[in-house]
Amino acid sequence: MEESSDGRRLSRTVCLLCRQRKIRCDRNLPGCESCIKLKADCQYVRVKNKPGLRAGYVSELEQRLAKLEKEVQAIKVDRASKERAGLEEVLFRLRHSGEEPPSDIQDAMQSSSPTQSFVAAVEDTVGASPKTARYSPPVFDPLAKGVIDELCTTWFQKYHAWFPILHQPSLLEVLQTSSDLSTTMYSIVFRAIAVVAIPHWGQTAALTSEQRHKLSDDLRGQIVMESISHLSLQSLQAVLMLTIRDWGLGRLIEFWNLVALAKRMGTQLGLRDLVANHCDNYNQLSSLPPRMLPLPNSLVNKEEKIRAYWMTEVLDCSSTVGAAWNVNISKPENTGLLPCSDIMWAFPEAIISAWSFGDFETPSTYSLYVMLVTNELYHVHQFLQQSFDTQSVTERIRQQQECKTIDERLIGWRSRFAVASLRMSVENSGSYDANVVLTQCTLDLSIISLYQRLAFLPSSVGDDQGPWYHAIQRCLDACDGITNTLRGTHDMNLESISPLIISSIIVSSRFLLGKVPIFPLPR
Repeated sequence: MEESSDGRRLSRTVCLLCRQRKIRCDRNLPGCESCIKLKADCQYVRVKNKPGLRAGYVSELEQRLAKLEKEVQAIKVDRASKERAGLEEVLFRLRHSGEEPPSDIQDAMQSSSPTQSFVAAVEDTVGASPKTARYSPPVFDPLAKGVIDELCTTWFQKYHAWFPILHQPSLLEVLQTSSDLSTTMYSIVFRAIAVVAIPHWGQTAALTSEQRHKLSDDLRGQIVMESISHLSLQSLQAVLMLTIRDWGLGRLIEFWNLVALAKRMGTQLGLRDLVANHCDNYNQLSSLPPRMLPLPNSLVNKEEKIRAYWMTEVLDCSSTVGAAWNVNISKPENTGLLPCSDIMWAFPEAIISAWSFGDFETPSTYSLYVMLVTNELYHVHQFLQQSFDTQSVTERIRQQQECKTIDERLIGWRSRFAVASLRMSVENSGSYDANVVLTQCTLDLSIISLYQRLAFLPSSVGDDQGPWYHAIQRCLDACDGITNTLRGTHDMNLESISPLIISSIIVSSRFLLGKVPIFPLPR
């Protein structure tokens, strides 16, 4: 409320009626002149007194400002670090191409910490936009000659031992003789090697861990789409190699999708026809259509197709042991072509062609692993997919007897494998063999999967029916077997072992932690 010079009381605002009529209001209280003439009720908007600043408000604003300044500084530091990584990539690419880096890049890299001067040097060198940039770092090219050469070395040192689907001499020959790897038939294979090896490759210091995995994801998507569009042996090999990464990252859905794609591609290429009929059915109707076209043009090409077929079957069978759904596992091929000796597989095409055919088919530990997974585990799958009545004593006895029969097959196979692997170990001077580790862990995994659902009866059966102690003991022996196998393997070899080992570890741990403490074995 205000007062005029003559002492009248005035309102701070215009009355509501004068505001609506848009006329001048004298703001007299309790009623203005216009409202009095109209004999209307003069109403004014009540104005509340504005409160002052609360105690401590200025201090709070100062603290918030200080916090924001720190966040801005952190963003600047992070930006400088990323720019440094970009410059490191520039230096890496230039050194591989033999060019001399510009002096401003070298001066900027001498800074040991991301300071404002360093950020300025980066902005001046790299540029904020294509219009102002004087030098922009190239995109990391995984098919660059120097890069792919080191990635292939990493592949054959760490992964090839337990995933031997590629012929190393042929791949290295392409590396040495081709000026542009992207135009070769092995381009998709080289990119698949990059997908697997780049996230763990020690020479990509210019890329952060996030950038490596992003690059790997992008390449994976490209390979899958290209494989769907262009069917070839090399595209099938690339898809099989991608499974290593997806299974290792725990992306099981993506892994099984890739396996399904690989099986479809193998069918279209007629690989099962090749393996089952030994290429001898081309003058008669094929029993396993479609007929494979074209025929293998060399021993190496034939062996690559054999190995691609068996690796597809191995991945499908070994990754679904004990699955809670019915899986369509291929029937065993007891007389099918198996992978040749790993010693022979290390030779160039010219030497393999001159070798006698009998020696070429010498079994290897990889062949033994293939026989285990595709022949013996077939019976395990068939048994696990059967349903039985746990309430029926007769049904339980029948299941236990059938379970023992399959277990005896595995025990007999293990003894034969031990003799064969020992002989091969002597021939290889006792060198480490990843497929021996895979085979032993897979055997123990199959035993646990075979027995664990019969070891403990559900609570609805009754307390008078105790656990099946033979099944518990077999599972415990298998758990100890997996533990001893992994303990006996050097840490350096375990770092690059097959991701399929993870299944054995998880299944054995789940059995030990979830069941054994509840039902201890009798003394």
